[in-house]
Amino acid sequence: MVTFKHPLKGEFNDNTARLERLPHNDDTPASLEIGYGGNGLVALRKADDPNSTVLIYTPEEWEAFVIGVRDGEFDLDTWD
Repeated sequence: MVTFKHPLKGEFNDNTARLERLPHNDDTPASLEIGYGGNGLVALRKADDPNSTVLIYTPEEWEAFVIGVRDGEFDLDTWD
């Protein structure tokens, strides 16, 4: 059991969280894992190193992040 503590948001316990690792379009596993905590917090971490840095979001922060991704807010120009 690993519990990550955020000084303002509370605790995220990955033992009780619902963890998702979505595949890429070619069905290879993604490098990031999303965890949905029972207390509403959402965590984002490297799937191959679960004890590394974990980003913890409140439900409102996560919703804003997902909306930004869908709207292309974080898209990067490529060097093609």
